[in-house]
Amino acid sequence: MDNDPKSRLLSADNTLLLIVDIQEKLLSAMENPEKLIEKVSALIQGCTALNIPIVVSEQVPHKLGPTAKELLAHLPDETTTWAKTAFGCVQDANIQAHLSQLKRKQVILCGLETHVCVSQTAHQLLSQGHQVHLITDACQSRHKKDHKTGLSKMTQSGVIPSSVEMALFEMLASCEHAAFRQVQSLIK
Repeated sequence: MDNDPKSRLLSADNTLLLIVDIQEKLLSAMENPEKLIEKVSALIQGCTALNIPIVVSEQVPHKLGPTAKELLAHLPDETTTWAKTAFGCVQDANIQAHLSQLKRKQVILCGLETHVCVSQTAHQLLSQGHQVHLITDACQSRHKKDHKTGLSKMTQSGVIPSSVEMALFEMLASCEHAAFRQVQSLIK
């Protein structure tokens, strides 16, 4: 991607959502899990309204549990949840193959924990030429300092910081979009 500011805006036809490891046991260790669930739920619903493909990873689910049931309730039926052992999603051959199959160059990234699995995934995606939009209000770590350090490292590496509202409105591009009212109602 070039440095043209327009190319740094999300485009619905070139974007996918990658949700990293928002699982029951990890979520229970977070300071504000309800806020995270609220933000990621809105992101899922908005991306679904905009026909954005959604990819979900789970870190060793037999130990850390499945994706939070509050999120599963909002995922489209065709969404596959990918189990992994590597911290970064792109290290997993099945997830990597699925991402390649989608042929989307912009990745909206959110999940747990900011400084480990999210950061490693972001750096791997960047190394493959993806443009990564990190949804900072939909990521957390157990400790605020780790969260801030993860955010800092990723932005210094070229990740574009964003928010749920910012990402969804960039993909809408106009209040004339057919999904505008539906997406707008998720932000209130």
